[in-house]
Amino acid sequence: MRLSIKKIKLFQVGLYASPLIGILSITPIFIIKEFPLNVFPKAVVLIALATFSVWWLNILLIYLSERFTNYKFRKISRYILSYIFSVFFIMFAMSMFKLCFIQINSLSGITPPHSPYASFVMGLSINTIVLIIQDLILLREKKVTIEVENAQLIVKNIEAVNQQLKQQIHPHFLFNSLNTLKSLIKKSPDSAEDFLVKLSDFLRTSISAGKENIVTISSEIKLCLDYLEMQKIRYGNALQFNLEIPKEIYKNGFIPVFSLQLLVENAIKHNALTNESPLQIKIFYIDGRITVSNNLQPKLSSEVSTGFGLTNLSERYKILSGEDVLIESTNELFSVSIKILGNENSNNRR
Repeated sequence: MRLSIKKIKLFQVGLYASPLIGILSITPIFIIKEFPLNVFPKAVVLIALATFSVWWLNILLIYLSERFTNYKFRKISRYILSYIFSVFFIMFAMSMFKLCFIQINSLSGITPPHSPYASFVMGLSINTIVLIIQDLILLREKKVTIEVENAQLIVKNIEAVNQQLKQQIHPHFLFNSLNTLKSLIKKSPDSAEDFLVKLSDFLRTSISAGKENIVTISSEIKLCLDYLEMQKIRYGNALQFNLEIPKEIYKNGFIPVFSLQLLVENAIKHNALTNESPLQIKIFYIDGRITVSNNLQPKLSSEVSTGFGLTNLSERYKILSGEDVLIESTNELFSVSIKILGNENSNNRR
């Protein structure tokens, strides 16, 4: 019979509990009857062995009741059989205990207890204690199992939500890119062709990156720069960007996939870009965070906002790290800061 972890734990507890129960059970008899102390160790060992037999019997009954008994009558049948067999074991042990006095009766004149109910009551008492301890252990193990299962369900739900949020990124990006391509075709067919080539390269790179939840900073920066190069084809000198991230940070940290690209896209979408007043995007590192900032110059007739970009990034970031992005806005500057994730978050990569 292959024992499960909980039954092994019951067995281990029984090894420690049986001697203690034996001592507690036999001590009152010696105190009341004033039996010789040299008999005490033998009596303790005898009762401890009987108690461990009861303990082992109850473990066996747990296994049999779980395997062969209907759930409705599982506990009832286990308790009935437990008391029947346990009382027998304890009564047998007490009979052996009484025999220990045969050798000393003639010398000490002490007679063992003759109460016909003493062994029966002790059997009931010991088995009740064993059942209470075992049920407490089983209840605790069941609680732990439920908590683990709930945690697993929460993780699976979070993963599903994160995957759903991540899958929304490409349709959103393609929608904006196709609008840009449509505009370029009318204004500058040559630029539209270059944009289409860049778009194809970007999508090829993003497909492999999109399989991850988080990526290295170097991978995300490459995606972001590819996207900015695409937008430079459309806006020319009206779009300027600057990258200030130390090289040693590139491979030592992680951030959510498409996070920087989303922030850059958000800045371009909601601000006016002209050669006279170019949009200046700055991506920099400070105090364990990467910040994307831009000068604030809202469009006079802004595109209809879906509220997708920042909301998506914020929700994904909460799922992956438990933290939110930091947003700061003044009359002249808008910035979003995200904390770099460490190696402890790398198990969330897929």
